[in-house]
Amino acid sequence: MTAHTPEDTMHATPFFDAAPLFDTATTDTHDDTTTIADFHLAHDTCRTWLGTLQGPTDPHSLHETAIGRQLLEATTSETFTTAVTDLLHASAEQDTGLCHLPDDGWPWPWRNSRHADWIYAFDGTRVWAAARTTRYAATPTILLPEPDSVLAQRITLLDELIERADTAPAGNTIAPGTPSRRRSRFDLVHEHVLRVEDRTAPLTDAEVAALAFALTDPMVRDACLSFATGEHAHAAEALWTQLVKAAPTPERAEPAALLAVFAYLRHDIPLATAATAYAHNAHPGHRLSELIGQAIATELEPEHLLRMAHDSQHLIEQL
Repeated sequence: MTAHTPEDTMHATPFFDAAPLFDTATTDTHDDTTTIADFHLAHDTCRTWLGTLQGPTDPHSLHETAIGRQLLEATTSETFTTAVTDLLHASAEQDTGLCHLPDDGWPWPWRNSRHADWIYAFDGTRVWAAARTTRYAATPTILLPEPDSVLAQRITLLDELIERADTAPAGNTIAPGTPSRRRSRFDLVHEHVLRVEDRTAPLTDAEVAALAFALTDPMVRDACLSFATGEHAHAAEALWTQLVKAAPTPERAEPAALLAVFAYLRHDIPLATAATAYAHNAHPGHRLSELIGQAIATELEPEHLLRMAHDSQHLIEQL
């Protein structure tokens, strides 16, 4: 019997075009020994199957290994393909479970990935992940939130910052010549934007909490749109990406909305759509995410949002 190939039934709407959302960890729903993942290279409306693997193939488990991190963070087809191949060969050598390589042929009697608990695909720009538990809604792996166990400590720190702000004396108690609390929050974000390219360690829990708290001030967040117009646009977008992964809800909405704007300005509509979905799910009715959502829906020219980013520079003087 000739093995079917998955390319036979790829349609005009690849799964990674869908608006994503894994707002909480979805990796506890399967037994690692029975979880099956498919790996693909995506080409417009079709995919090239790279292999199938059984085992701990959810994103958090993959992230615990060097090969898995290379796979999830791939930015080129070659890097992704190499990581998938290395992962499959390592599993085959260890005989840890079902493992099918392309040379083995498509292993199933059906022509799609209905058997898979996870699907990973590289679209030429980034890796997307989709889980059966979310009916194969897809999300960029660079935005997958960290596990709840990691977020718990940050929630505690955020609660402490919020309580401290709520109990602060009313009125203007800032000494003359001292930046306002709002300006201090913006300066904190600015400092971390400048440090992105030289940073070698991930953000600490305290740093994530402080940055997430700073961005909950709408004026501070909107002032951060100004980074999109200068030399630090790439660094700022990298910081928003880190915070989407690292911040709990509802605070995650703020960096997600900023990321959506920055991606839209670069004409990266898939990432803008994904980030908007994260912002909406973290905080339904979020003003900035609704604005970018409307821009996406109406195919608004990015230049209109660029004017908004330029205007946000004036906010800095008011902080």
